[in-house]
Amino acid sequence: MKVLVYSSFDDVAIEHRSAFSYPCQPNFLLSYDWFEVLYSTSLQPAWRPRIYVVCAHDGAPQAALFCCTKSESEARTLCSMTNFYAIEYSVSFANGAADRNAALAALLECIATERPRWHSVRLRLLKDSDPVSQAAAEGLSAKRFTTSRYFQYENWFLPVEGSFDEYYARRSSQVRNTIERKSKKLRKTHATEIVVQRSVGQALDAAISGFETIYNASWKQPEPHVTFIPALTRRAAELGILRLGLLRVDGQPAAAQLWLTCAGRAIIYKLAYDERFADLGVGSILSKELFRGAIDDDHVQEIDYGVGSESYKKDWMTACRRLEGLEAHNLHTLLGLSLSLTDASMSRLRHVRSALARLTSPADGR
Repeated sequence: MKVLVYSSFDDVAIEHRSAFSYPCQPNFLLSYDWFEVLYSTSLQPAWRPRIYVVCAHDGAPQAALFCCTKSESEARTLCSMTNFYAIEYSVSFANGAADRNAALAALLECIATERPRWHSVRLRLLKDSDPVSQAAAEGLSAKRFTTSRYFQYENWFLPVEGSFDEYYARRSSQVRNTIERKSKKLRKTHATEIVVQRSVGQALDAAISGFETIYNASWKQPEPHVTFIPALTRRAAELGILRLGLLRVDGQPAAAQLWLTCAGRAIIYKLAYDERFADLGVGSILSKELFRGAIDDDHVQEIDYGVGSESYKKDWMTACRRLEGLEAHNLHTLLGLSLSLTDASMSRLRHVRSALARLTSPADGR
């Protein structure tokens, strides 16, 4: 296998764009589309793309890894193309890739032998259940990189079983009673409308505007990159995977949720509500309708609540996995060796502090 390296999205060959675009790459969050939107709206110009494409001997694309580098002052560090907008990361395999293990091995061989050498490789948001995470750590270790994997976030999700009514009946009585009581009160005292926007057009523009109005009136910090959500929403609509739900109260946008639905999976990507309507339970009421649509209309097998351990997610989800980071330092370079020794020292210090804390803590029951 051979590996091609691109330093610009514009330079990526058309056949390679196609191979890793949705729906050829069914996981939108690992697709060319996702990384192009992410980079163009929130990573450039500070970061430069570095896109690896693995091809078989006949030229057929097998795998891609979307990375980026910063300035020369970052000392030859190769990073996953992720930031606070990303909720997972991995190698993107082409549909029908003949030998994923061989493709991954070729990819790691390329990265490990590039000149000038990389001092460090930093990958973020790897699922602990993803075999690529372990294989990447082992592959880089074999190339004389020291590697460490560490916990980053929880990722709560729901393996879907049965209809929405069956799922909803299994929620706690407190959750169900609260939603039904607030829903009844809301519809009795206010004109209420719920719409779910899926396609491009003027209605989508209005929905995006409504989402931004709600988000800016919510408890959340303003978006640091204001073009990201509109660009993501429009791209998702073009691909047919958008579910942008809005709840209006007396004609005013009150709650909004941005879901992405692809390959049997619904991803709850962003949500917010106007704090003026908090007592009306608008967020939970909208959630109920979007869960109903995902389960009964889209027939998804999984609903993913993204990154984070917020307590409200446990009201809706039943399972949790870990998202991890992978840090690798190259022992072939002086800086990589220095970083490796520093990491090892810090790790030992943390272990010592943890042991001391256990020794000095009061015994149970005292």
